[in-house]
Amino acid sequence: MLFGLPAVGRRWPGGLRSALAFGVPAILAWLLGFHTEALLVVSGSFAVIYGEGRPYRSRWWVVLTAGAALVASVWLGATAGRLALDFGETGWARMIPVTVLSVLALVAVYVVAALRLGPPGAFFFVLVCAVASYLPAADISATRGAVCAAIGVASALVVAMSGVVRDPRGPERAAVGAAVAAIEKYTTSPTASVGDRHTAASRLHAAWAAVYEAGSTRGTSRPALVQTLFDAHLAFAAATRARAGAVPDPESAVESPRDQLPLARPGIGYRLKRSLHRDSHAASTAIRVFCAAAGAGEISVAMGLSRPDWAILGAVLVLQQGPDRVHGTYRGMQRLGGTLVGVVLFSAIYLSPLTGLAVIVVLMVLQFAIEISVARNYGLAVTFITPLALLMGTISHPGAPLGGIVVDRVVETAVGVALAFAALWLLLPGAFRRALLWSDRRVLELTDRLLTALRSENVSAAATMELRRDIQFELVGAALAGAEAAHNDRRWAHRMWERHAEVDHLGYELLARCWTADDVGRPNDIDQWQRRHDTVTGKFDSRTLG
Repeated sequence: MLFGLPAVGRRWPGGLRSALAFGVPAILAWLLGFHTEALLVVSGSFAVIYGEGRPYRSRWWVVLTAGAALVASVWLGATAGRLALDFGETGWARMIPVTVLSVLALVAVYVVAALRLGPPGAFFFVLVCAVASYLPAADISATRGAVCAAIGVASALVVAMSGVVRDPRGPERAAVGAAVAAIEKYTTSPTASVGDRHTAASRLHAAWAAVYEAGSTRGTSRPALVQTLFDAHLAFAAATRARAGAVPDPESAVESPRDQLPLARPGIGYRLKRSLHRDSHAASTAIRVFCAAAGAGEISVAMGLSRPDWAILGAVLVLQQGPDRVHGTYRGMQRLGGTLVGVVLFSAIYLSPLTGLAVIVVLMVLQFAIEISVARNYGLAVTFITPLALLMGTISHPGAPLGGIVVDRVVETAVGVALAFAALWLLLPGAFRRALLWSDRRVLELTDRLLTALRSENVSAAATMELRRDIQFELVGAALAGAEAAHNDRRWAHRMWERHAEVDHLGYELLARCWTADDVGRPNDIDQWQRRHDTVTGKFDSRTLG
């Protein structure tokens, strides 16, 4: 958990793109005499990380969207820093950037969690905002900083899309290849573990997302790539069923769907709106992040520390993905360990005679290292994020004593991690229970709506397909909530598991029934399904938290 490097496929091409997205415009700016601006380009070049692995059909939009958010974060941070300077060095004036960073973290974490985007998450938006909050101290305006970030975004877009000419279908083909390889390992190895099954399922899920984003499932014909993935999916399902020793139940078993593709995930609007509930995982994660970030920043200001934003970043990095207590504790340990190693690396760079273009090359190397490690081990990624952030911070504090930088970084990171632990263990202690119950209740509500719709609509009607898609999405959410509950409180989860499993089986088996009824248009056993739904619902008491 602390030092492992799980396999996530080839990362070095993405690392190279990340380095070039910053390095090319930064070197050009330096050669043209814009020395300060050259380092600021890195704020926008982070956008390339968000497009990694995505099909080119959607990658350009993702990079532009992330880039716009990064530019806005730079402008927001610099504006907050300007206000703090205008009001002097009082404690409440220093709270202006702390408040802005905390609110930004709240919004960014909610959006990322609600959309289930995964790494790198919201961290880089908060990071560039934090760095930008000190630009006014170097007499750099918010507009100037945002323009430099925008140049980095433009470079990131060009670099991210550079491979489309050589291999326009490369990303989705790589995703399918990784899924097929993982499934083959799971299905052919007699000693395949639960971890192998999890890896195969995760890569299968990612591959379907890739082919849908690439538009490969549109049209009347089915491309060979999609058929390959579909065949692998069927093999994975058959192997999983066989290894589980499942015995078919003639009363509830449904015929296996032969030729129906999995459903696409809901749109952005649906995912954002459905998480606007106090019991959703996204909402509780965002609340924890906001409280921990604001508390860490306020404590740093009260202690008179020089960079409260480092404490905020420490809290955000631990909590941003909404980990359970076990994984969140490990994440905090990774954060502390990575920071300690990172400040040592920064000290070596800071004391070296490197200047000018050499510093840009160092930042390119750090960018490369961050990209290849961020999806594998946060502790290792923090080792490289720390010196990169500190080097960016030297723009506003050139010639600052090394000892003060190192001590403040370590102390403030410790404050941030401590507040993250407090939020994880003490704030909203029953959130994981409510999230599981809420997720199961969502499945029951949507299955009821689907059964009602099927009385008047065919299974392939637009309204019915939308409900089927939403149920599938909610079932994945319920599985994630179940895993979090099992890690947080195994005894409580054990008591709830039978009821949770009944909801899970109802949802998936009803979806399977819709697939098998596609030829006839409408199931002829809706009343039977309705009785089963009502029985499961009758056992489901959402007020019982145990």
